[in-house]
Amino acid sequence: MQLMKNLPVKAPVLSTCIVIAALLTACGGGGGSPGTTGMPISSGGGTGGTGGGTTTPTTPTVALALVDGNGSAINSLSGAQTGSLKATVKSASGALLPNTVVTFAASDTALVNFTPASALTDANGVAVVSVSPSSVTAAGALTITATAVVDGRTAIATVNMAVGAAPLTVGTLSFTPAPTGALPAFSTIQLNIPVTSGGHPATSVSGLTLSSLCVGDGLATLVQGSLANGVQTATYTNKGCLRGTDTITASIGNSSKTIQIDVSPAAIGAITFTGSSVSGSSIVLRGSGGLGRAEAAQVNFRVVDQQNNGLAGVDVTFKATTTTGGLTVSPLKGTTDAAGNVSTVVSSGTIPTPVRVIAEATRGGSVISGLSDTLTISTGLPIQKSMSMSTSARNIEGATVDNTKATIAVLMADQYGNPISDGTAINFVTEGGAIGSSAQGACVTVNGGCEVQVRSQDFRPVNNRVTLLAYAQGIENFTDLNGDGQYTCANPLISSGTVYRPLVDTCVSGGEPFADQGDPFLDTGLLAVQTGFGPMTSFDGVYHPLNGDLPIPYNRTAYSAAGDGKWGINYIHTSIELVFSGSTAHLVRQVCNGSDCRDWTAADGDPTLILGLAGTSCREQSLTFRLFDDKNNPMPFSSTVAATNASKVAPKSVAPGQVPSTTMIGGTIHSVVITPEEKCASGSFAIAVATPLGTITSFNFRSE
Repeated sequence: MQLMKNLPVKAPVLSTCIVIAALLTACGGGGGSPGTTGMPISSGGGTGGTGGGTTTPTTPTVALALVDGNGSAINSLSGAQTGSLKATVKSASGALLPNTVVTFAASDTALVNFTPASALTDANGVAVVSVSPSSVTAAGALTITATAVVDGRTAIATVNMAVGAAPLTVGTLSFTPAPTGALPAFSTIQLNIPVTSGGHPATSVSGLTLSSLCVGDGLATLVQGSLANGVQTATYTNKGCLRGTDTITASIGNSSKTIQIDVSPAAIGAITFTGSSVSGSSIVLRGSGGLGRAEAAQVNFRVVDQQNNGLAGVDVTFKATTTTGGLTVSPLKGTTDAAGNVSTVVSSGTIPTPVRVIAEATRGGSVISGLSDTLTISTGLPIQKSMSMSTSARNIEGATVDNTKATIAVLMADQYGNPISDGTAINFVTEGGAIGSSAQGACVTVNGGCEVQVRSQDFRPVNNRVTLLAYAQGIENFTDLNGDGQYTCANPLISSGTVYRPLVDTCVSGGEPFADQGDPFLDTGLLAVQTGFGPMTSFDGVYHPLNGDLPIPYNRTAYSAAGDGKWGINYIHTSIELVFSGSTAHLVRQVCNGSDCRDWTAADGDPTLILGLAGTSCREQSLTFRLFDDKNNPMPFSSTVAATNASKVAPKSVAPGQVPSTTMIGGTIHSVVITPEEKCASGSFAIAVATPLGTITSFNFRSE
């Protein structure tokens, strides 16, 4: 060019320069614009300057390829597969560039992982990294970008690829340690489950399901453990499976494997009695059922293993400790349910007896026995001779006071003196006041007895003596000649079956002796006020409807004092008399000869004067007196009686010092000993009677 500058300017020379310039342009030489410096250029170079003729690359280039382990181009990865990303970097002149940093990036970072994320090109200008799906379940499409910067210029190359979830495959199952026999109950063993993804050991496992026949029975468990080197572990526990051999299945998707293991059932730990179907522990004799009483009872047992877990499928046999009177147990054999429960039924015979049920559980040649609680076989029905009634106080302060109360208790037993079955209703009728509760004028037995309250109020009988009647359905008294605990008949009319049922069938003749009862009634007794000191009650035992006697008919259209001539159920009953005592006391001095006493009369002198307490040869004297209320009835129960206001005499304690619970006509007898003073001077004292509600009546006495 310097030579050309020294040449003279001539037209031919200019033409030559144009030709040379054109040639230089064709070779990629100077001329034209070099383009924009530093802009990214896609793989394979890009556009050169804008000069005329054919262009050549002016920036570095990157070529990117995804290959498998054999170097073959691929466009997808799945599961545990790993591919290689190869980025080839060249200079603008096309020369391979070593030691150049290439960075790799994914458009969706959740789908793939790079190892490493960047690399240096080798001597051949190639940078290699590994790429793999982020998980065996990752799936989708993405773009991978390789970026290199050379002399301030950036070159980028991309490749598109797909990521697919690789199916997991279950391999052959095994146990550690290998079983050498049946796995005992409550023992564990490790189950090994190989899992691969695309032929490679899985690094994570999801969707694995484990099942077995014994697990389905509730008699085994499978619990997943850890994953290592593509092997998922699980712990298998035999909880006493009854199958002998269990089949275990491990599944992931459509891939599954099975393995079998021999298992032993749990040994029996114990068999225990858990209860019966009857309230309490009593059933009644065959043919005596009804009135809420059962002739049979279901007895329940439970079989458990050494861990106190219920054992299913255990055979249990039953037998009674006695078969007296035809007592039976059925069924004689049963099999425990899933909770280890098993039952049988005891049916009564015709003779009262206690009985237990023996249950024997058998498994694997071992037998364990259990014993039920005692059941009592009895009539269960109350009998007239064993019915009694009592009260907390026979004389309550209720003649002029309302709502004074006493507790009435009734006790009943059966033919053998055993408390009757719970739930027997006892009804009450009263001549005066009120008895029972607002809910019912009755009570229901517990352990053979029950209680109600009676209270004072109108109506009050003229003599303030109130009859209370308790009645219930029970059986008439009979003489048990053969000792079988029930009424026996030689010639019965049996309505069904072959066994005589005393309370159901008719005894034509040849029955055991019995006390035929008429209808019970409320015996109001003698209505007038009784004088003097006499009996405990005013009952006369005669039915007088005009006196207020109330019949309690059973299968009658009218009251009948006579029975029906048949032994059976009737209204058994009992009565007591209660006194609504007055609050004001009356006192009559007594003349006694030993234990025999009578009321003081005018012929006996001044009743308030105690002779022998004063004057010459004075000594201790005894005062005996009778206390009663306005109707010649006892003073209220627990009224106190004491000597007070003593002057020059010393009374001792009154005996008894309280009015007892009594209905004695004429009241109660009391005594007190009075000691004179040393000089035998005349003195005085008083007898004070105080009722529970606070009324005090005093009686003065003196000595001369």
